[in-house]
Amino acid sequence: MTANESRSALDRLLSPRSIAMVGASNSPTRIGGTVFANLLRAFSGDVHPVHPKDEVVQGRQAFRTVADLPEPVDMAVIAVPAPAVVDVVAECAARGIGGATVITSGFAEAGPEGRALQDRLAEVSRETGIRVIGPNCIGYMNTHGGVMANFMVTVDQPLPMPGPVALVSQSGGFGSYITNKAVLAGLRLGWFVSTGNEVDVNVAAVLRHLVERPEVGVLLSFAETLRDPEVFIETARRAAELDKPLVLLKAGRSEEAARAAMSHTASIVGSAGVLDAVCRQYGVFVASTMEELLDLGTIFQDGRRARGDRVAVMTSSGGAGVLLADEAGLAGLSVPVLPEEEQQSLAEKMPVPFYGSTANPVDTTAQTTAMPEAYRKVLFSVAESPSTDMVAAVTWAGPGPANDAIVEMYQSIDKPVAILSTAWSEQFQEAGVPTYTDPRRAMVALAALARQSRRRPVPGPAGFTADGDRARRVRELLAGAGTETTLLESTGKRILAEYGVPVTREEQVSTADAAVEAAERIGGPVALKVMSYQLPHKSDVGAIRLGLRGADAVRAGYLEMLAEVTAREPEARIEGVLVQQMVPARMELTCGVNRDPVFGPMVALGLGGVLVEVLSEAVLLRPPFDADTAQAALRELLGGRLVTGRRGLSEPEREAVARVMVGLGELALELDEVTEVDVNPLRVADDAVYAADALIVVSHG
Repeated sequence: MTANESRSALDRLLSPRSIAMVGASNSPTRIGGTVFANLLRAFSGDVHPVHPKDEVVQGRQAFRTVADLPEPVDMAVIAVPAPAVVDVVAECAARGIGGATVITSGFAEAGPEGRALQDRLAEVSRETGIRVIGPNCIGYMNTHGGVMANFMVTVDQPLPMPGPVALVSQSGGFGSYITNKAVLAGLRLGWFVSTGNEVDVNVAAVLRHLVERPEVGVLLSFAETLRDPEVFIETARRAAELDKPLVLLKAGRSEEAARAAMSHTASIVGSAGVLDAVCRQYGVFVASTMEELLDLGTIFQDGRRARGDRVAVMTSSGGAGVLLADEAGLAGLSVPVLPEEEQQSLAEKMPVPFYGSTANPVDTTAQTTAMPEAYRKVLFSVAESPSTDMVAAVTWAGPGPANDAIVEMYQSIDKPVAILSTAWSEQFQEAGVPTYTDPRRAMVALAALARQSRRRPVPGPAGFTADGDRARRVRELLAGAGTETTLLESTGKRILAEYGVPVTREEQVSTADAAVEAAERIGGPVALKVMSYQLPHKSDVGAIRLGLRGADAVRAGYLEMLAEVTAREPEARIEGVLVQQMVPARMELTCGVNRDPVFGPMVALGLGGVLVEVLSEAVLLRPPFDADTAQAALRELLGGRLVTGRRGLSEPEREAVARVMVGLGELALELDEVTEVDVNPLRVADDAVYAADALIVVSHG
């Protein structure tokens, strides 16, 4: 086995030891000239230009074709017209080249002809095994390996400083914009990869590869379409295991792209809500703006972790200190008052007379800032306080003893630090000091770091194994509905019971006498419901009676209900009447399943009845998951009040609701034909939970 053969194709593509460029040019104004000049800047291995006419390109011997190359290089950069790309990639595969970075545009983004070209390119990659980045990408940058296979940086610009941050972007142009802004903000980008049209290698695949790289400590990503969700989730798990923050900025979050996660929550959760929920479940940070993406990269890149959520704020401006304290509280951090002995020690270091504050925020006033040694002593005392876990300080950009002291303080402690400055400072960037120009952005970044610091590895996949016998029994029930797509409530509850969901006692009958007898067997007050495939919403047509007690009430309710339904919906075919136990409810919840186009089945839980739409809040989980994960999600609903409030869920009720969520997740995994489940209401009282209604929708074929 050769050295190249022992390395994975993705290793050869992204960390090449030798490179060829097809379409290399001597012209500095052409993309082929810019990219080839970049390749020559820092790469220590062989770089071969391929050009059909020129014998020398930028001082390197050129080869007429890929077949003429002296070796099967690891990676080829391709910048030739779109109609020629497929044949060139095929030639690269035949020559034993590990991967191709296709910069050329004019593929699926250009219409039907381009789509056909892209399909052919995908077929070549699939059949030969050559890995392909692009087409229609801006290339990539691996500063640790000296690979500048891109045209986002021109030869007159300095090379970015290698560092622990990796940025993966589907968009080349916007990725270049983010990259340039990141460098200006002081991020040390070791990697930038644009994936373009993703004919083969996509954002998830690159993230999965980079998370294992020892030089990568932070993963930032921008995606328009998130392909390979299973790979993305596997990456998230691995990132959590390795304590490497993963941050995602996702485009396409509009209402037009949203899809309901359960039938009563179309206005609450769609694709964007599902993405957020999946990221929360697997420990991925979701950035709402490009600035937040960079802010989180800035705070994470030095690898520091916080022991808690307490922030020490030091400022010479009382107003700035108040703003920082406000934003800390809004972000979930605390700004504790320092103990008396610490305040006394700080006061002794201040000039006399002193008119600021030593409480926290520590307001030194401009008086102290003007005295370098006093400022330094106070700054170090605040930073080293055992009563706080993180440090935020306010300063003005520009050289001076105060900023010298800040750099010295940052380098002497291991606590996370965020500096609020009037502008980015070259001094701070060179020293790696995280710098922000807005109080909110500084505190949001510190709050994210605090969350990362207390996170534990994401639990492994729940031990779910499909139950073939159970699935067979349920499919027999589904077959009884024929071609109907919305099941009867009675059938839905029988299916739920198979998955451990507690359902009310009930019987389906077809006469008034049978209804009376069933009510006597069930005991207590009962509900009557008309079962008809044409009447999925029973209350709209009077097809339900509640709280009936005794034979006379049951008989009268039965006859009156059928008469009303017949009058209002004479075409409805009645399959029977459900006689159902009335169960108490201190609280009503709703639990359901829908299938997201990207992540597949999702289990949602919210408040029941109309409240789920009024309060617009639900939690979502992607199965499989265990009961502990379900209970953790319950604690997020309503800001935790669902489990901590005086009338919140008791421990047995939490356990029962969690079992319902797990059961619905298993149902969704076992039965692909079930497209939607809506259990509403899930009635909760006296340490018990019961499904009082169920709507199940199936697809045929």
